[in-house]
Amino acid sequence: MRRSSALTGILGLVLLIFGLIGYALTSGGFARLYIFVNLIVGGFAVIGWLAASWSDLGSIAGQRRTRYGANAAVYSVGFVLLLVAANFLASRYHRQFDLTAQKVFSLSPQSVTVVKQLKKPLKLYGFVQGGHSPTAESLYQQYAYASPLITYELVDPNKHPELAERFKVTTMDTTHLQYGGDTGSGSNVTDLNEGAITNGIMKLIKSGSGQTACFAIGEGEADPDEALQPGGFNEFQKGLEGENFQVKKVVLVSEPKVPDDCAILILAGPTRPLVPHELDAITQYLDGGGRMLAMLRPQRPDKAYDETALVNLLGDWGVKVGNNVVVDQVVRLFAGPALGLDPTVNMYPTHEITYGFNKQTVFPMVRTVDPIDPPKPGLDVTSLAKTSDTSWAETDLNSLFNKQTAHFDAATDTKGPVSVAVAVEANLDQLKRGKGTARMVVFGDTDIADNQYIDNFFNRDFLMNSVDWLAGQTNSITIRPKSLRASRFNLTIQQFDIVFVLSVLLIPELLLLTGLAVWWQRRN
Repeated sequence: MRRSSALTGILGLVLLIFGLIGYALTSGGFARLYIFVNLIVGGFAVIGWLAASWSDLGSIAGQRRTRYGANAAVYSVGFVLLLVAANFLASRYHRQFDLTAQKVFSLSPQSVTVVKQLKKPLKLYGFVQGGHSPTAESLYQQYAYASPLITYELVDPNKHPELAERFKVTTMDTTHLQYGGDTGSGSNVTDLNEGAITNGIMKLIKSGSGQTACFAIGEGEADPDEALQPGGFNEFQKGLEGENFQVKKVVLVSEPKVPDDCAILILAGPTRPLVPHELDAITQYLDGGGRMLAMLRPQRPDKAYDETALVNLLGDWGVKVGNNVVVDQVVRLFAGPALGLDPTVNMYPTHEITYGFNKQTVFPMVRTVDPIDPPKPGLDVTSLAKTSDTSWAETDLNSLFNKQTAHFDAATDTKGPVSVAVAVEANLDQLKRGKGTARMVVFGDTDIADNQYIDNFFNRDFLMNSVDWLAGQTNSITIRPKSLRASRFNLTIQQFDIVFVLSVLLIPELLLLTGLAVWWQRRN
């Protein structure tokens, strides 16, 4: 009888302990039922044991076995206190680790770099339906974790129309960024994703210091306003605006010179020859310390594109443009090797633009661009991207375009890896062309930045890194946020309680109770 009452007391203590743990950690209806059952049954079991063993408690207390049990209880309590202390420190000094391969639950390096530049408090107001959005809250938490200056609040615009009116919010899922407190500056972001919010923060940090990117037009260049056609540059324009650039178009043939407010001149694949006035304007701009992004188009047998004047201009600045098209072998499933005119790039020589950049890009229909050897004193020309060793620069354009065949000829073709992008930094004093430094980035391809290809692989990152280097914003050069996020399974509070009780409390409790019963039976 005494043995069975002792077992009852031990099992009652286990039930009480699990009931208290459940009370501290859960709050749902199912959890409350579990807690009630554990506390009631456990309480009756302990009371029954005490009533049956009251006369023996004094003798039991003096036994060696009791002392050993007390020691074990002390150790157990100490272990529990250690766990409590560890959880307290974890809540006080929060650290999180993202073990996913693509770091989909973490901010991108660019976003982290941007928030580290904050000098004043930033509050994110998320205007969402009902004031509740797991997606928005999860995203805001990542920003708050990255910087102690960032806080957030989810707002139901129907319950707080005064906030919506104050911040001029008209649509759901809008994030208002308030920088520097109530009297500071603010802006609204209507896209609930990391890229849009980071770009909004950049605008606030650099408020009033946005630079102008000028697209030269008039000679068949890509149009930054064209959003519907694959060859348009509207997505590129959006990327520039997202990084605080003002974008405008410039007709060089009708301008006396490149406008003074052009921080960057973008020459996106002219299809007609640049006239002498345009060449003089570009040269004068570079001699004055200008920055230019030049993009070329591949030569064709029908002479559809005439970039001779641009090629000669680039030659004056140490860039050799090949009269070829880069071909790479690709392996197609069940078809074997085939010719590819969209070579991928994984090789990036050392430069500020490519520092830390190890992602894949694709250069569709690209010609080679190389530093002129030997280099001209005063010109620092560096290759930025090279194709694979299975590629080559094909010079037989007639066979390539008219017959869709290409064969490597060691006498006329260049074996890969071949350079498809270069950066130029010119010491104008040493060149005796002016004062200071001019910069240029040259791509042997225009399609890399068009609406169709800019979001292929990491083309946008490589392109924007080049623009940031030209503008002198090297702190912005990194990997930008991707719009693709990992899928998540969201539980309600009631569902979470059920899962928590069944997996964390009930199953371990049953195993412990069963183990104690078996141990007690074998012991006695």
